[in-house]
Amino acid sequence: MKNIPLSITLLFASSALSTTALADEQPKQPQAVSSAELADHLASPNATQKKSSFSAKEFADTGRQNPAPIEAGPFYIYPTLGLSFGHDDNITRAASNEISSSAALIAPSIVADLVNNGDRYVVGYNGRFTRYFGQSANNTDSHELQFQAQNAYSARLSTLLFANVLQAEDQVGATDSASKSPDQYRQYSLRGMVGYGAPDATGRLEGEITYVNKGYLNNRASTALLDQETLGLTGRFFYRVAPRTRALLEARYQDINYDLEGNRQNSQEYRAYTGVTWDADAYFTGSAKVGMMSKKYDDARRGSYDDFSYEALVRFMPRTYSSFDFTAVRTISESTGIGNYLLDDMFSVAWNHAWSNFTSTRTTLSYVASDYVGATRNDDTFYAAFNIDYKLTRWLKTGIELRYENRNSNINSSDYTRGIYMVNLSGSL
Repeated sequence: MKNIPLSITLLFASSALSTTALADEQPKQPQAVSSAELADHLASPNATQKKSSFSAKEFADTGRQNPAPIEAGPFYIYPTLGLSFGHDDNITRAASNEISSSAALIAPSIVADLVNNGDRYVVGYNGRFTRYFGQSANNTDSHELQFQAQNAYSARLSTLLFANVLQAEDQVGATDSASKSPDQYRQYSLRGMVGYGAPDATGRLEGEITYVNKGYLNNRASTALLDQETLGLTGRFFYRVAPRTRALLEARYQDINYDLEGNRQNSQEYRAYTGVTWDADAYFTGSAKVGMMSKKYDDARRGSYDDFSYEALVRFMPRTYSSFDFTAVRTISESTGIGNYLLDDMFSVAWNHAWSNFTSTRTTLSYVASDYVGATRNDDTFYAAFNIDYKLTRWLKTGIELRYENRNSNINSSDYTRGIYMVNLSGSL
């Protein structure tokens, strides 16, 4: 049940309400990329653990159309509604006998934001309801609730707490599941991080703990073996080698346990990295790390595996209205029945540009090479997307989105191409 990586998994969901500031207006001055943000961007795209589809904090930071908030005591509340209409020429990502359909997406969101003496609390709800005309068996629903708290106790000590509840569905063909209808699941995620060290201090320490519990709700013949929980621990040390550059050391541990008794996939993962983070000037931020990753199974017959790994995220903003994000990741993803695990090399570039106060574009290209270790399957997946948005008023925007996906596999039945076009409309108060 291998997911199509990165932004491909969102399909219709992400188009109506982009979380990038440039999609709505000329962007703000760039900010340094924090280690917590890097962890979000570069987290392992585990095949059976879904990352959250939106960031409540980022939503509150960027807004949608410069929304006018509802003031409720100390809270600022931002409601938004997105509508998309378009066409999908291969709903189930089939190699042959493709099913095409017109489709609609309804995407309501609401975020409440509270800032108090340097502390910040954000809670948000995100809904995604996709409807295929004439292909209702492929309809999907998603409900997501997030809470985030950032607290600074002194100039040196700070914490970040993130909690997420997601109830959603895997589209048919989005994974290697044999199900003939979308696989429904519920996922609970919790992440806490504590940092010690002032922003300008020579050294800084960060500790992080994560917990993810995911369980499927239907199609149990093929999904029962995928229910799992994961506990993760991370430690980082930053050492300032220049005013805007820090060397880093990072160690990670993950304990992955499947609920089904006797599941041979139970394992532990270990990762160690060294690298640098930088905020060279107002326009260039990022992080680059290299290291090793290993996987050890509880079932000795599956053995243990070691591999080279890298993670990099670079954000370049040559103009206040234009930015480029470059991402490169080499990581292990969980197998769901084919091979022991997957070794993924992922590369992406995104260009955001505001041509005026009213018109902006976003172009995304990505490539993923997946090697099914322990099996004979290898996949190359390409993804391209182009969005153009036009702000009709302060609170209402429209746009057009084009998407193309292509997967080439040495297993012919896993090949597919897919094209999507959409007209989007989103509004706020």
